[in-house]
Amino acid sequence: MKMMIQADDYGITKAVADGIIACAKAGMMTQTGLFSNMACAQYAVERWKEEAPFVLLGQDLNLCAGYPVTDPKLIPSLVEPNGKFKTSKMHKELDKTDKHHVPYEEAYLEYDNQVKRFIELTGKKPGYIGGHAWGSDETNRAMSDICVKYGIFDVTKEAMISLEKDLEMIWARPIDRGNGVWEFNANTQIENDPLKMFREGKLDARLNEALANEEVFMLHTHAGFVDRDLTEESSYTMIRAMEAGFLCSEELRNWVKENNIKLVTYADVYENASYGKE
Repeated sequence: MKMMIQADDYGITKAVADGIIACAKAGMMTQTGLFSNMACAQYAVERWKEEAPFVLLGQDLNLCAGYPVTDPKLIPSLVEPNGKFKTSKMHKELDKTDKHHVPYEEAYLEYDNQVKRFIELTGKKPGYIGGHAWGSDETNRAMSDICVKYGIFDVTKEAMISLEKDLEMIWARPIDRGNGVWEFNANTQIENDPLKMFREGKLDARLNEALANEEVFMLHTHAGFVDRDLTEESSYTMIRAMEAGFLCSEELRNWVKENNIKLVTYADVYENASYGKE
């Protein structure tokens, strides 16, 4: 049995980067995707190089958080008047009247510049490429074309890992309070504690299903620590700390050991892809 343990959004803020490094050093996390457009991307890359080079560093191509790498004047559909990216919520609202409001060319240009920035920071291509938060037919096509251009593994197109994201969706989701009221505030996210669920046996059915039926499966997270900057970039705040606690726990470590699970990455599983080693 093989399992990937992934944390998305590496470098969205310093605290998230610090939390992901803590998870890596705890020995459980196997791969993470860098936000190369963020202000602390260089900080995140330096920590990865110095403390966790054994973790596969991929790239989360991002059109919804922080500022673009590209001159905002060249990608007007993606940015607000201040030059910052429109949020995923803004894009989803625009989708209601125009699902094609972001041209392919603008998405491709920004994605291309984000990959170039990744290479500039790390000295090599991303180990894999995935998306972040919002996408459309045009942005998805642009991402696939970028993967072809650079010979990088396209997670969204090629990876057929059963249970990917499903386990996280057990806890990282809004809580239905009834009468059409859904909550995903900080307190709600603290309630959605995967380690508590694990201790109470509430994850056993899904984990045992994976053990019985899958050769490879993924524990997908957005683990990290929390700082003020994060509240301005993401609705995923305290849930990241709860997930980090789970990934760093003795309970998870013991479960992996007891079930003879080998921790792997995309690079270990998909031999037909190029993983940015050049």
